[in-house]
Amino acid sequence: MELYQRLEVEWAKFNDLDPRGMVACSSGTAALHLALECLELPPGSEVIVPDYTMVACPRAVTLAGLRPRFVDCGPDLLMDDGDPMGNAQVEPYSAFMAVHVYGRRVDMDWIFSTAGVCHAVVEDLAEAHGLKPHPATDAACWSFYKNKVVAGEEGGAVWFRDYDRAEAARSLRTLGFTEAHDYTHRPRGHNYRMSNLHAEPILDSIYFYEENLEARRRLEQVCDGECPDRWRMPPREVPWVYDLRIPGLTTGRQAAAVGALREAGIPARFGFKPCSSQEEYRNPDGPTNPNAYAAAREVIYLPLQPGVMTEALARTAFRLLRGLLPDLT
Repeated sequence: MELYQRLEVEWAKFNDLDPRGMVACSSGTAALHLALECLELPPGSEVIVPDYTMVACPRAVTLAGLRPRFVDCGPDLLMDDGDPMGNAQVEPYSAFMAVHVYGRRVDMDWIFSTAGVCHAVVEDLAEAHGLKPHPATDAACWSFYKNKVVAGEEGGAVWFRDYDRAEAARSLRTLGFTEAHDYTHRPRGHNYRMSNLHAEPILDSIYFYEENLEARRRLEQVCDGECPDRWRMPPREVPWVYDLRIPGLTTGRQAAAVGALREAGIPARFGFKPCSSQEEYRNPDGPTNPNAYAAAREVIYLPLQPGVMTEALARTAFRLLRGLLPDLT
């Protein structure tokens, strides 16, 4: 058995899934793209995507010949469960892409009750390793990029509830080769293979998951103790990163704060910029999701990766932030 095939078995076991549906691939973006290709939505169908997420999500939609429809986030930065569609009708052939942003669980029962007329639901667990996919999810996707909880240098995986779709994805990840391997290719195949060299460190990372998670929880507790109550975000099911939200923070002061943290050796990051603010998806009529745009100005996050973040660096980070932003604490 090749190492990437062993990873498929072990990652399925880790997630309490049948390995027949698991397909390893080259990245999390490739996993999302393969999911959408193999779910066979009609060309041009809409996929409902959170506006506050990584641009890989709508890019996968575009690559599959579909159209992203962006919805706003709530205070927890997840897809807003108040009125996500703005009273608009969900098209019968739309799909939902549910993203567990920053390790915080989306209410999947709500997703399925909202998506009742949708063709499919894709679950993006790239930032939430350890959460199990919803039993009704049509395709679940993961990234193993080096900053993830289970990680190598790069890689991804997609699991399909329909195992025939998993077989189609295995073909598409290898340029659409048929079983005969006679250089007859299925349409829309890609070079999305995972190498054994990439699979090996990801396998090792699975075995150390509990130890890694415990170290991240300890760092999270230190951050909780240092973070002003006003900045604290709702709990995370999986401590991928420590996100904080500073009400009233402006874009300029956010950049200054992130710059100061990085100068101090703390690899702080900006929160996501809304997908609808990116050049390729920009709405000519202006922003339509105010919560996502406000979060883009106010959110900063710190890594919780052992070996990258330490308790001393976490304490330094909050000391610097409180000193830089005393009026916002």
